[in-house]
Amino acid sequence: MKARVTSIGQAYAALGLAPGDGREAARSAFRALVKTLHPDVTPPTPQTLARLAEIVAAMDLIKANAPVCLDIEISRTEAATGVTRTLRHGERPVLVRIPAGTRDGERVTAVGEPGTIITIRIAAAQETGPSDTPSLLDRADLEAFIHEYSRPSAHARLARWIRKAQSAA
Repeated sequence: MKARVTSIGQAYAALGLAPGDGREAARSAFRALVKTLHPDVTPPTPQTLARLAEIVAAMDLIKANAPVCLDIEISRTEAATGVTRTLRHGERPVLVRIPAGTRDGERVTAVGEPGTIITIRIAAAQETGPSDTPSLLDRADLEAFIHEYSRPSAHARLARWIRKAQSAA
């Protein structure tokens, strides 16, 4: 029994939500619906199983295609001059370039990932002291990002090990 959910709009509608409600609202609605439709709670009928398959397919589509929304907090000085930072989304690092003159609440996309939207929050407290002189790149964050992407994957290390073993034989 294959559920026919082919668009993000249909997926949100299957969960009883509006398309702009976001991933967290979809996740909450999905959990609530699964708790009521699960065969351990509701007697399994073709209608309830079809509805369960529909909401599972809807949540899979939302997970695969809905944009990721992250927040970052920066200082007023960084907002005025611009900054580059890395954020973590799960296990993945995400590079964010915040242009000079950014305002509180503005949204930018991550570098190379148009599906990742970052909302900028500007810290209310005014900074004082040496940290008030920003650099355009936060060096530690940039080095961590470069290290994360320059490190070979487990697949690449395995392939190198296999090639080395074959050439030794």
